[in-house]
Amino acid sequence: MKRKLNNLKLPMRPQDNEDRLTLEWVVAALNGESRMKLGDHAALVKFVELWNESGRNPKNNPLREELGEVFSENPKRFSLDNLTKAWTWTLLPDTSGLAGGARWFMLPSDLVEHDLAVCFASILLTNRYRDKLSDGPCQRTACGKWFIKRRPLQKQCSRRCLAVVRSMAAVKKEREEAHKDNLKKARKALRCWRRRSGLDWKTYVSLATKLTTKFLTRAVTNKELTAPKLARVVRSRANEKQERSK
Repeated sequence: MKRKLNNLKLPMRPQDNEDRLTLEWVVAALNGESRMKLGDHAALVKFVELWNESGRNPKNNPLREELGEVFSENPKRFSLDNLTKAWTWTLLPDTSGLAGGARWFMLPSDLVEHDLAVCFASILLTNRYRDKLSDGPCQRTACGKWFIKRRPLQKQCSRRCLAVVRSMAAVKKEREEAHKDNLKKARKALRCWRRRSGLDWKTYVSLATKLTTKFLTRAVTNKELTAPKLARVVRSRANEKQERSK
């Protein structure tokens, strides 16, 4: 039987499918697909972000300190004591294959009776596969959804998003290389410029390289290109003459 859980090298148990399902609830809540108010959704996302920053350990001091500062209207909202109140116990169903007993459980219908952000946070912390939650939203800006990882270092939710991100990275790299080449052309032409040519240096470089004067001005502003010293001297002298004339 093919395992439905991705990359899980654990023996299949009745709880596996349930844990996968509840983790999907958390993902849906983080993506705004559950019955949560806007403020509750933002609080849950912030909690997960802090949880990631703390090394995914709710007992870390940085997490507890940050929680108190971020959720100042209710500092104990995501405290461990408050998280436990979102759970109740229930008898094990007969279909579990286990003999008698009870365990902590939460049904979807029970969620409306509690703080939904706290409920989903407690579901995440008690889920055996919580480490499979993505470290953040999908890196594709147009997507930006949380997801369940199939690989430890996965940053995109699907192959399509991965292809788009790689394509954008390739285009960005190509543009950066073209920009560097244009700067090299501009510097080379600038070294050949002379005042006696009758042209200012920007016009001369633009004609020699087919680059626009706006590109050259922006390069100087960004300190990627240095204007000729002679041009600066001529400009300063012209300014002095204007001041004297006034």
